[in-house]
Amino acid sequence: MHRGLALSFLLTLLACLAGCGSDSKLGSVDGVVRLDGKPLTTGTVRFVPTAGRAASGEIRSDGTFTLGTYGKTDGALVGTHQVAIIAVQTDPGAPTEGRLLEANPKVKPLVPNRYMAPGTSGLTVDVKPGNNKFDFDLKSR
Repeated sequence: MHRGLALSFLLTLLACLAGCGSDSKLGSVDGVVRLDGKPLTTGTVRFVPTAGRAASGEIRSDGTFTLGTYGKTDGALVGTHQVAIIAVQTDPGAPTEGRLLEANPKVKPLVPNRYMAPGTSGLTVDVKPGNNKFDFDLKSR
């Protein structure tokens, strides 16, 4: 009798764990990044929460992005995030690894430097459970 009760408890616990994983703390996130009204065609969007793992996603050629925290598109942690939009252009064949942006004349920022760090971008969002859409309209000045 005790063995059946223990097995039932174990199965219930496993079912709860399967449904209560890290995904329940994530909200799906997508959106569009524009610079001066035009879609930004390359770069990375990064959401940095007040606590926990950051989420990021590549900006596609039409300015759209989808974020991932543990996978490419699983979303961002629910809660408040500071946002960074990182977009640079490098000359083809220019070695950029290990060099600072300011020290490398072959790297050109595509957005003002303030947007490339979460602490200076001035962009903050609140991710909710479920689907979230965030559009960012950046200004070059």
